[in-house]
Amino acid sequence: MKFSMCRAVTMALAVLSCPGSVFGQGIADPLFDRFNFMLEGSAVGMATTIRLDSATLDRGTTLNFENDLGLDDRKWIPTISFEWQISRKHRLAARWQDIPRGSNTQVLKEIEWGDAVIPVDSKVGLDFQVEQVLVDYTYYPWVKEKWAGGFGFGLRWMDLLAALKVENIELEDQLDVAAPLPYFNFEYRRMLSDRWRLKAGLGWFYLSIGDVSGGQWIAQVGAEYITGRHWGFGIAVNASAINVDWTGIENPDGDNELRARIDMDINDVSFYVRIRFGS
Repeated sequence: MKFSMCRAVTMALAVLSCPGSVFGQGIADPLFDRFNFMLEGSAVGMATTIRLDSATLDRGTTLNFENDLGLDDRKWIPTISFEWQISRKHRLAARWQDIPRGSNTQVLKEIEWGDAVIPVDSKVGLDFQVEQVLVDYTYYPWVKEKWAGGFGFGLRWMDLLAALKVENIELEDQLDVAAPLPYFNFEYRRMLSDRWRLKAGLGWFYLSIGDVSGGQWIAQVGAEYITGRHWGFGIAVNASAINVDWTGIENPDGDNELRARIDMDINDVSFYVRIRFGS
């Protein structure tokens, strides 16, 4: 997924930089850009609660990764986004983040993780990686001179890896899952002046499909200063919460014996530069 995203961004930038590119023509609309990229520096904050059950030991220990296993709750990462205004009332957008974290700590309680039991005072290493791509479509039935409102639907594709390493204990079970999490989205944007643009959005959904059940909500608010035809910069606050049950996860032997309960908050404050193309 990482390679595909980078390759797509590189190819799109090459096309858009061509002198005859259709996206490089015309005068920028203050409410909408025909096509744009956002390069973001994101201060991400996470709160993660995970439980890994098994058929052997039944219910596992509920772990708060930040409090129980010493995982950093804040991290600076790059974020890549783009938007394509297909027409004045139709928009397609995507946002990509990769959030790798790790820790080493001494646990203060007994932990049941899948089919294994980790004793008190064990030295535990944690590798926790979250990669997510959010793709959404928005239809704008209300488009005025200074503001626009719309609604649509989106999909958050999430890859999640949580692997524990315990000193002097061979631990095979790990949480390695990927799943699509759909949502409905609502958006409002307004020109506060000739240069300042405000954007706010909200997404929510609950689903139960096959081995995955749960829900999520997503919220965003941001303000941007448009410096000229091709550039803008701003700040945005993004917040989301996910509550998911995964069943039928294969253990290392290939059996569907593991089940995970995940509650995760992913919030970020992002400072960004927007590259704008056309109207």
